[in-house]
Amino acid sequence: MTQVDRDILFSNEAFVIGMLQAVSGGALVAALAQTEALIKLAGNIAFLLFLTAMTVALLVAVLAAYWKHQYKLWDVKAQISATQNAEEAQTRLAKANRYLKAMRTAFVISLVGILFGVGGLVIAFWFRALCVA
Repeated sequence: MTQVDRDILFSNEAFVIGMLQAVSGGALVAALAQTEALIKLAGNIAFLLFLTAMTVALLVAVLAAYWKHQYKLWDVKAQISATQNAEEAQTRLAKANRYLKAMRTAFVISLVGILFGVGGLVIAFWFRALCVA
């Protein structure tokens, strides 16, 4: 892969991590600010599930940022050692690929947490609205 392609992917990954953190963190803060209204509309259990899902999504997105840093660190080390020691470069590249896979898995887990939290809250709104009517 060319360096330009790597730089584009790196910036795209940074954007995704930022968006996952912003959405989950923003939803968490907004939910805490509107606790009474959300409990009234969705119920205690749905509210707690939403808070839990957003917290998990935020924590996993923060881990993704850390794993992105580790991935770039080992990738750079592998590029440097490629000219000096091929075996060391392969070891470092394997570490970089492990962190890359962990980061991308974290993207999916964070996204599923956000979807589960928001979806569960909307379903709880509908359920309570239909049961009251």
